[in-house]
Amino acid sequence: MAPAQPRSGGLITSATLTLAARFGAFGFSLATNVILARTLGPEGRGVYAVAVLVPALIALVAQLGIGPANVYHFSTGLIDADELIGHATALALLLGVIGYMAVLAYTKLLHNDTFAGVASHFVLISCVSIPFSLLAIFMQGILQGAQRFGFFNLVLLTQYASPAVLLTGALVLDRGSTTAAVAAWTVSTIVTAAVAAVCVSMLGRFSFRLRRATLRRLLRFGLFSYLSSLSSFVNYRFDVLIVNIFAGARQVGLYSVGTGLAEIVWYLANAAGIVLAPRVAAESAEAADRLTEAVTRVVAFLALVAAVLLALVAPYAVVFFFGQAFAESVWAVWLLLPGIVTFSVARVLSMYLLGRNQLRIDLIASFVGLVITLALDLLLIPRFGFRGAAVASSIAYTSAMLVDIVWVTRTSTITLSGLLLVRAGDLRTMLHRASEVRSGGLAAIRR
Repeated sequence: MAPAQPRSGGLITSATLTLAARFGAFGFSLATNVILARTLGPEGRGVYAVAVLVPALIALVAQLGIGPANVYHFSTGLIDADELIGHATALALLLGVIGYMAVLAYTKLLHNDTFAGVASHFVLISCVSIPFSLLAIFMQGILQGAQRFGFFNLVLLTQYASPAVLLTGALVLDRGSTTAAVAAWTVSTIVTAAVAAVCVSMLGRFSFRLRRATLRRLLRFGLFSYLSSLSSFVNYRFDVLIVNIFAGARQVGLYSVGTGLAEIVWYLANAAGIVLAPRVAAESAEAADRLTEAVTRVVAFLALVAAVLLALVAPYAVVFFFGQAFAESVWAVWLLLPGIVTFSVARVLSMYLLGRNQLRIDLIASFVGLVITLALDLLLIPRFGFRGAAVASSIAYTSAMLVDIVWVTRTSTITLSGLLLVRAGDLRTMLHRASEVRSGGLAAIRR
């Protein structure tokens, strides 16, 4: 199987389309958060946040780095599509069922009425999603490796649109019910997995395969990505559980609203990184370095501009969308934004490291962030609540970025100025490509 070739339109066009999909996803995410905030209030919103966090954490532990391994092995042509699809399907089912059975055993066999500080029935409902969440993650890795960004973005939009639609229906029928909200989220995960499966079926055949040689290759590559993902998750999600323990569900609700709004800035880096990783894997080292410099400096500039604008409008946006009860959430936005800007740079560099098969460096960066996050969370959250969590996250994100930058600039032809100082030509090219995408409409998406 030959390596996946870049699709017409180039990286900038693909990244622009992916960014447009991310902003569409943000619109649906905002609608979801508004619905939850207005119907559940800070307390119920906090319970919901913890309930859906648990299966996300279990899926992260269970995914074993298979998603990034699919990106690399498809884009380089080392494993064919049928083989990747077969293993992705079998592993999603196997690992997902094991994850759910572990939760069921903990709650039923040990007669535990609570899980992670919330009633166990919320978690039992949400954890039905685990096999489907894994399937969607693994399928998205294949789509990304194949550079089929139209399909990739369709799955992404489904992932964010389906909760908004299903939550609206569930909460209209049973207003104020956290149980209905969690059930709707679970069904939305199933819908997303179904769409991902349909998209991937156009690349190869579905089957159930568990071959030792293929598993060894996938797991060997995925190990560093897996460990990095675990530590990164602790860096930017585990603090929700710590806030719940020390400050309660109301503080979690306030923090969740603030982080959901602040993380719009990440969409820039995520869109660029998704497109960058398979291109880096397919390019020469010199071309990959120049490409990474250009992408990183544009992302850094746009993330900074977006953060400044969001900081100015955040006090009004929080109250307008979520209500006066969530006014304190603006502190989470303000305190997280510096770290989100620096993490945007780290996100792009992480995808560069994935493409160059150097994920052990990203693992080191994530581990540094993990240690700082845990230490500062335990120091700051008991005293300052969710504000302490936001400060800890910003410091940890910045630390992880510095580790990535130091290694990349010392071991490649990438320079610090090349990464961070935007050039007039970068902006002209970006605006030109964005104009092409707008004028191209659906034709551009099909490319």
